[in-house]
Amino acid sequence: MRSAAPVNADPGKVAVADTNAMPWEKTEHRGVWRKVLEFVNDPKKGRETSLLKFDRGAAMPAEQLKERLDIYVLEGTLSDGAHNYGPESFIRIPPGARFAPSSKDGCVIYAKWRVPIRPGAGERTVIDTKTAQWLDFPHRGAKVLHLYKNVDGIETSRIGNVYPERKIPSHDHSIGEETFVLEGCLKDEYTAYTAGVWFRMPCGVPHAPYTESQNCKMLIREGDLVW
Repeated sequence: MRSAAPVNADPGKVAVADTNAMPWEKTEHRGVWRKVLEFVNDPKKGRETSLLKFDRGAAMPAEQLKERLDIYVLEGTLSDGAHNYGPESFIRIPPGARFAPSSKDGCVIYAKWRVPIRPGAGERTVIDTKTAQWLDFPHRGAKVLHLYKNVDGIETSRIGNVYPERKIPSHDHSIGEETFVLEGCLKDEYTAYTAGVWFRMPCGVPHAPYTESQNCKMLIREGDLVW
């Protein structure tokens, strides 16, 4: 985990963060900046969700990860010392793996550290979402790309792209859901979620999302709020 003070740490509350309105904060690593969206410091259910920005040539020291780390490259190219990952790449790194991030020309990434909920945190995964196989999701008026599903079926992640002028029936999230909007706009009875907005819906809170003239492409995680 990278933060200190709790941020959006109550899993029973709706949380919304507009990263466009948040300033970049310095980290202890030269040329690396962050925007912390969520931080829970707990040995069993700890997690952090942040955006990280690497200036041209910036790097972080190599480390052996204690938590599982999910990354989505928003801009530029991220390197881990062995491979380069361009825009729209998803990388899952299990605990115990070595991680040495850097960027030759600069990049912005979405990063999610998570103490594993169940034994076994899944294998290393790399997906180029630009070339991966998307599936039609006709009853929601969308396409979806599944990123992972845990063996026990609790934690899942996907990228959904909801078409314009679509309404999704009111529903709640029995295992919780968090979403980062990649492009477009999603609305519900509470507010509008535009590109760069991260929001978390707790277990049991209903909403009825819809799109208008724009589509909405979203990075979605479910099950993170179940322990």
